[in-house]
Amino acid sequence: MNRFACIILLFLSFSAYSQISTQYKSKYFDQTSFFGDTLPQRVMTAIRQFEQAEANRLEKFIKENQPSDAKVKELMTNQQYLAAYNFYRFLGGNKFKIRAAYKRNFKEWQRIQDSLFSVVKLDNEEAFSSPVYKDLIATFLLREKERLWEESGSNPREFFKRWYNASVEEGAALFQADMSNILKEKIITHYFSGKTAEYMYSLLFKDIVEDSDPTNALVIFQRFKQKYPQSPYLATITPQMAKIEANLQRSLSSKMVFFTDNGTKLNTFKEMLDQVKGKTVLVDMWGTWCGPCREEIEKNGPALKKHFAGKGLDYLYVACYDSKNEKKWKDLIAYFNLEGMHLLANQALNDDIMKSVKSSGYPTYFIIKKDGSFEKSKAGYPMKRDVLIKQLEEALAQ
Repeated sequence: MNRFACIILLFLSFSAYSQISTQYKSKYFDQTSFFGDTLPQRVMTAIRQFEQAEANRLEKFIKENQPSDAKVKELMTNQQYLAAYNFYRFLGGNKFKIRAAYKRNFKEWQRIQDSLFSVVKLDNEEAFSSPVYKDLIATFLLREKERLWEESGSNPREFFKRWYNASVEEGAALFQADMSNILKEKIITHYFSGKTAEYMYSLLFKDIVEDSDPTNALVIFQRFKQKYPQSPYLATITPQMAKIEANLQRSLSSKMVFFTDNGTKLNTFKEMLDQVKGKTVLVDMWGTWCGPCREEIEKNGPALKKHFAGKGLDYLYVACYDSKNEKKWKDLIAYFNLEGMHLLANQALNDDIMKSVKSSGYPTYFIIKKDGSFEKSKAGYPMKRDVLIKQLEEALAQ
């Protein structure tokens, strides 16, 4: 076979593999028309139809292209996990849209989930080449954490005994200190082993970085290094943990100004406004528990402060639902180097602020002007930083 023919053959093979690869990159059936369904039968029928169509397409691809045994195994494993993955992915989002109905029909949803999971192996090192399998276990880490959050409230005695080997009182203190990172590690060590657990740890560290959540990150990292000293993931994780370690060395400074009594005695928005009279202030309604809040602070905070350095803009960080988390609150203020004013809002103040600025989610940003008026940020979420910069510049010019 001449060189030209070889190139053509390689191109055709690559095109065929690209086609099937693209197929499994878009391995989701269209869920849009099923969101809001209170029972699972209709979506399950659609998932089975999607699964069959993919099986037919896969059979045709293998027959026409005769891929390697390794490629066939990968594609067949994708197919094996397809229904379980799509149902589990759909359920994870839909249950929040049908909260009351989901609770009412829980047994029916759970029956189908259990039936799908009974024919696939969750901890399956042999399925590691499958993108669908990897997406399933990544989704599992998130959804199992959410399930355990619910169980901590609905069945605390069993939850804390099983997952923390502790009484409700002792377990609740441990749980409240870290409701995410340590809990995810417990899920990993409970359900997974070997290379699959090693991969799941890499996802945990990815979440730690993306969620800007340093809680117990270094402790978990030390355990990971002891378990997997030769892990290929260390090349990526080690510098990330070094950055977290450096940030954890930061301490509170004189530029981090706390209201009297941490502001806990302020009960109304007007009382808070009186504290910043005559100033142009960017207010950040956030919480130590709020992943999007931490992400936005880390992503946009330094750039905003650099842009407005010396221009007369003040910053006020109002922590919400953190009355019992004073230590963690101050630790994160130091960690993120949040120079500015700080207030630990009680429930009355939080409610009054959010009602006044007509907002319900976190983070919420708004601007207090020198005359005491205020306006909500137009930057949206995720923050369009340029939009907020323009809005702040206009406020400073008034």
